[in-house]
Formats: sequence, C-alpha cells, structure tokens
Amino acid sequence: MKPILRAFVIKDKMRTLLAILFLCSTAMAQKNLRTEENLGGAKSIKAIFDLGAVDFTLKKVNDPSKAFKLDYSYSEDEKVPRLTYEINNEEGILHLSNEKTDSHVSLWGLRGNKDSVYVELANSVPLFLAMNFGVCSANVDLGGMKIADAVFSTGVCSFDLDFSSPNEIECDNIKVKTGVSSVTVKNLSNARAKSINFNGGIGSMKIDFGGKLVTDCDVKVKTGLGSVEISIPSNINTTITTPESFLTGVDVAGFYSQGGGVYRSNVRTGPHLRIRIESAMGGVTVKSY
Repeated sequence: MKPILRAFVIKDKMRTLLAILFLCSTAMAQKNLRTEENLGGAKSIKAIFDLGAVDFTLKKVNDPSKAFKLDYSYSEDEKVPRLTYEINNEEGILHLSNEKTDSHVSLWGLRGNKDSVYVELANSVPLFLAMNFGVCSANVDLGGMKIADAVFSTGVCSFDLDFSSPNEIECDNIKVKTGVSSVTVKNLSNARAKSINFNGGIGSMKIDFGGKLVTDCDVKVKTGLGSVEISIPSNINTTITTPESFLTGVDVAGFYSQGGGVYRSNVRTGPHLRIRIESAMGGVTVKSY
C-alpha cells in the first residue's frame, strides 16, 4: 500500500504545482493601456463607455488642455479594450469598450477578474456622458466638471455617483437605469440638473440631495423590487409625491402631509425640488436633515 499512497502524494503535489504555475501565468498576463489626449480643438466632448465586467473609477482631469487620461488594466487572454477619440464639427467623441465573449464573473463574483479602468475627463468643456456597465463596481465623481447631459445604465453593479462640488454648467438631464444593483448618489443638488430620472430593477437606492440647489428640478424615482432612501436638506423648497399602494411602505419624516401622498417642506421659496416616487414593491424612506 505504501507505493500507492506515495503516488497519490506525488500526484497531489503536481496538482498544487500546476495550480501555482497557472496563477502565476495569469498574473503575468495582465496588461496596461495608459494614454491621454489633448482637446485638439474640441469645444465639447461626447464620452461613451460600453463596458462589461469592470472596476471603474472616473473623476475630472486637472489639466484644462486635456480631453482625457486613461489607465486600463486587463487580462492578456481577453479581447483588448477598444478606444477611439475623434473630432467631428468641434465635438470630441470618446468611445471606450471591452466587448468579451465571456466576462468570467458570476453573479456572486466568485470567479475571475474584472478589468480595472481609471479615467479622468475634461473639466474645461461641456460633457455629454453615456455609460453602460455589465457586472461592475463603479465610482463616478462628476464634481467640478461641465456636465450637460448624463445617462447611466448598469446590470449587476455597485454604483456610486457623487457631485462632490458644483457642476460648472446647467445640466439638461440625468438618467440612471439599474438592473440588480446597489446605488448610492451624493450631493445631487450640485448637479444643477433640470430633470433627473432613476429607474431601478432589484436592489437598493440611497439618494442624497446635498449641495446647493440653484435651479428648479423635477425628479422621478421608479423601482421594481427594493428599497429607496432619499435624504433632503431642510433648506430646500421641496414637494414629494409618493405612491398610495399597500405593496409599498412609505415613511416620510420632516415634511408636512397635504393628503393624497403629497408632502411639502417648511421652506416654500427658492428653487423648487419636485420628487415623484413610483415603487412597485418595497420600502420608501424620505427624510429631511
């Protein structure tokens, strides 16, 4: 029996060695794409991100002459990222994608690696953003930029959006559409948006209207199955309309009820924040602070 046992031990050691070699080869297969581009005469930029499985970070670039800076890390055995930047009628068009046949990421994140993407975008010209994520962890800070319009779409995602400082221009519209996601939005009053639309599938949303509201803003929050938590500074002129459904639990604190699911703030002057909440099933909490 001893020779047989020895054979099993040798075989186990070989398996361990092969596993180590595989992990080493995977680590060595990582590649980086680092690049940057000047504005090149562009007076506005349309930035399109179409990304599958990624860890994504975006913030403003500090150099006013730059259109963008990019640091992209990916596995060599995957399809390489595709990046284009061209100027058409004084509009810079940036397109980044990483289409893959297999993202190697399960719903539970138990296998494989996501690409790592770090982007700095122009802060000196108006930006039109379109971001589409698959399985992701995304951290987007649009503070101090010139956001004219922004659309975000996520699949299975942890998505954090922040306007850490005021938008430099008025924004026509912000749209956030999610699948199975956890969404956190901070300092949304700083967005200077005239219209904001949240459309959630399954998961949670935490929306904070911190910052300074300088224009009237219409907000629609629609969810399928999940929880919504909305926080609003007490000095903002606010009207909230909530669903009247036994399937949705609504808790509104710090606002006066006007009946019919309508609530008003103590403050009745200044830019008006109008929020309409539509939730199929789940819990909605609105609080003043």
